[in-house]
Amino acid sequence: MGRIGEGNMNKIGWMLLLVSALSFGQGTQQQPAPQTGKPTVSVQIVQHNQRAITTSPTDVDVYCSGYITTDRIPENHYIVGGQNSPDQSRYAGGSDAAFIYGTGFKEGERIQIVRRVRDPNHYEMFKGQRSDVAKLGQPYFDVAIVRIVHVERNVSVAVPELNCTDIVVGDLAIPFVEREKPPYRNVKVDRYVAATGKTTGRIIMANEFDSYLSSNRKVYLNIGADKGLKVGDYLRATRSYDYKYHDPVDGLSSKAVTYDETQLKPPKPPRGVEREFPRLTLGDMIVLHVHPRSATAMILTSYEDIHVGDGVELMDTSDAPPLGPSSSLTPSQPAGNTANPASANPEAANAPTITCSASPATVRAGDRATISCDVASADNRPVTVRFSSNGGKLTTTGNRAVLDTSQTGPGPVNVRATALDDRDMSASAVSTVNVEAPPAPPAAASKLNELEFKPNSAYVDNRAKAMLDDIALRMQQDANSMLFLSGGSDANEAPRLATERAQNTMTYLTQSKGIDRRRILAKPGAKKSHTVEVWTIPPGATIPQQ
Repeated sequence: MGRIGEGNMNKIGWMLLLVSALSFGQGTQQQPAPQTGKPTVSVQIVQHNQRAITTSPTDVDVYCSGYITTDRIPENHYIVGGQNSPDQSRYAGGSDAAFIYGTGFKEGERIQIVRRVRDPNHYEMFKGQRSDVAKLGQPYFDVAIVRIVHVERNVSVAVPELNCTDIVVGDLAIPFVEREKPPYRNVKVDRYVAATGKTTGRIIMANEFDSYLSSNRKVYLNIGADKGLKVGDYLRATRSYDYKYHDPVDGLSSKAVTYDETQLKPPKPPRGVEREFPRLTLGDMIVLHVHPRSATAMILTSYEDIHVGDGVELMDTSDAPPLGPSSSLTPSQPAGNTANPASANPEAANAPTITCSASPATVRAGDRATISCDVASADNRPVTVRFSSNGGKLTTTGNRAVLDTSQTGPGPVNVRATALDDRDMSASAVSTVNVEAPPAPPAAASKLNELEFKPNSAYVDNRAKAMLDDIALRMQQDANSMLFLSGGSDANEAPRLATERAQNTMTYLTQSKGIDRRRILAKPGAKKSHTVEVWTIPPGATIPQQ
């Protein structure tokens, strides 16, 4: 076998590195056949299949995607509370009732709940991200679709029909508008595609302020109706190597030594050679809805993490027919492709089933409850369980979740468990944990006053008697409390004075004011002073340590 030149070796090394990265992203690798000659590198053209079972995005996809718009969203109708206010502040379960402030509603009317949002993160995924978002308008997240069930003068009652996240006070209520569900298409996605000259743009933000994205995530683009974008258009996500090399994070790897210690004077790549690398296709996405300057799209295929800041380019889908109900495709799986394979017979598929129970179903605030779920798949598909709640803190393990109510007020907490299989088919169950108010803390002793005595004297003078008259009146008004008298004496006084001062104080209260002696405890204390401390002891409280 002939000797391979150093230049070819370097080229092959780069290509093998790309193949290795793709294989790693796939999660499971097949062992390559033994090589007996010069290594070969192949790049697959991937035939992309849409999400399982459905031939178009689901209601959750379409109505829980959010958007950026320059259109003015009215703010005269909004959430002000709910059936369990003020104890409950988040509403997500099917039994939750939310109150909407405003007039003009009708029973049976469907309402969209949206949230005007701001990004709490100060870090920008790319320079100028915040200003770019501001140029496109105001971001809104979809929260829920609700139905009006009761109308009064200024407040109407609504129940959720579709929840994207918890409804909270201040969320906006706007008229429900039907959104188009574009059909999925049998699109081919090539890992490397040169610029086509079609409309290009950028991912400038993502739903829930996500930064690193994969299949099924919703993204916001800086191109919209102004660039001719339409619902159902497909775009590829792209990234240039020049961008990767100069990214503050990803570019750090370019600073590392890439040569092997066995190499002898390898050729040094020319400066800026990364600009000559082919543009990388990261995946594809479908446009869900379009606004004047932006659009919302859902990622379908992601060969690797897609980042906010990556580019997008309109794809030509003229030769990609829509998927029909009986579409049967046999795709070649790409390395790292996280898209779900389409079902050859969607009508025969069964969603998973799930049943859940809470134990205990009623807890004191601060206690914990365990939600246990049983899941099954008639089609023997792998199923995962996701939990969410409208209160408390959840810790999940497999099919179980522990609800911590330490930061929760009294009232019901709804825990939603969603069983999701590998085809994105799902079923949900809601368990309710009733949180009761914690028991009242035990009463504590409190200091009422401190009587001053003259040095070397245990005589209760008129000033002390005036204070004791007020204390006696309080004792008469609160027949269940006790009194604790703690006498003190200075270091240069006789120790017996501490006892005498406490006893004389008690004598005045019992003989002159008629307080039952059994309600008073008089003892010498440890405090070095010529005083008597007067403490009230409510029922159940302990005597203070002296």
